Amino acid sequence: MSRNLLVTISEDPAFLHGVRFIIHFFTPAPDLHLDLVLMPPKDSVGAVSKALPPDKALGIAETMFSERGFNVSSPSGDASLVQCETIAELADIAGQGHYDAVALGRRGAARLAEYLASRYKENNFDKNLDFPFWICREPDLTRENVLLCIDGSRQGLCAADHVGFMCQNESRHSVCVLYFCDPQRRDRHDEELIIENTLLMLRANDIPDDRISIKILAEKDHAQGILREAEQGRYAVVAVGRSGTGRGMMDQRQFGSVSLRLARTLSKASLWVCAYPC
Repeated sequence: MSRNLLVTISEDPAFLHGVRFIIHFFTPAPDLHLDLVLMPPKDSVGAVSKALPPDKALGIAETMFSERGFNVSSPSGDASLVQCETIAELADIAGQGHYDAVALGRRGAARLAEYLASRYKENNFDKNLDFPFWICREPDLTRENVLLCIDGSRQGLCAADHVGFMCQNESRHSVCVLYFCDPQRRDRHDEELIIENTLLMLRANDIPDDRISIKILAEKDHAQGILREAEQGRYAVVAVGRSGTGRGMMDQRQFGSVSLRLARTLSKASLWVCAYPC
């Protein structure tokens, strides 16, 4: 099966964080298909001093990919540049193109933050963002490997499926399965079952056992634990389910409180946020 990514770009050549992350993390392959979409500034206030015309911005991104052996195209199916200003518009393009993930650079991540703050109902959020999206905020291009964070939720298992699918042919990257247990109520049988189901999902995607490690942490503050592990392990990717076994309150209801905190604070690693279906 092919891996289809929708990659957002901007007209500022100094950034293009999503492009740089993909070039570093992935190996060019016939099954890896990349489509580019431009997210322009909403108005002149958001414009940058070194902004390029859209066609030149597209040309720079295409050149960055082609020089490293990647093939790129447009969601329109021809050479024309597709533009979208909002996450809702981006979600429409993603849904029409049946992409496996959407990679958000600096501007895309900022638009996502705006989108999360403006959603009112969970069903609206689920309908619009029912695909994995990657937040690529200033990635450290010297990093490798994936930190896969699970908690026993369905969407944590979806994260394992997504990581396995995207990384099955990326043999230089290992996957560390990180499970957070309740430090006051440990259920070792439940822990073993959750971890085994995760391993089965990775194996189903042809991730061999010699590329998989397991770590269990007894810690209440999951987000802080993930941030610490990501930094200490120098992981290129942190993968999480969009929401876990519990929900936050207010604006955190649309987006699991751990995922929301990571989306706002994680840097140097790309955050893969995975929702159903899987």
